[in-house]
Amino acid sequence: MGKNKRLPNDTVLAALQLVRGQDRRKAEYKEKVREIISRTGASFVDTQNRAGQPVRVYMPHAKGGTSNTTADKAEAIDQLEQQRDVQIMRAIDAATEAIGADIQDTDTRRALQKAVALNCTDSRIWVYERLEVPGISRREFYRRRRRYLEDVAVRVGLG
Repeated sequence: MGKNKRLPNDTVLAALQLVRGQDRRKAEYKEKVREIISRTGASFVDTQNRAGQPVRVYMPHAKGGTSNTTADKAEAIDQLEQQRDVQIMRAIDAATEAIGADIQDTDTRRALQKAVALNCTDSRIWVYERLEVPGISRREFYRRRRRYLEDVAVRVGLG
């Protein structure tokens, strides 16, 4: 994307909505990974025998033979990584890390990344004046925010 080329406003607003859904996307991803990791390798049913004692009855595998639970979990996580929501989450994370890449001072860069993220989540509460970004003017802040949203749109495939 050239210096003077800008994406249309509707594309930038769509990217903004994706950024606002990032926390939900991350929580769902963590929950799915936790579910995959906590799965047991064998299917079983807890029941009672005739004497009333608890017994765990293991079910046979549908494929037959033995299974490698570690490989199955790795395959499930690989499949999870291929889902669109996870790809969007990764693209937004990469675009967030790219904010202020030209700034040498890491504290200023981190402050700018945090400020842009807060402003994108709720721009009415987190206006420039409430955010502390040393060395960045109001005009430059909103220019970088727009560039960030355009970067998200391109990485996600909107523009």
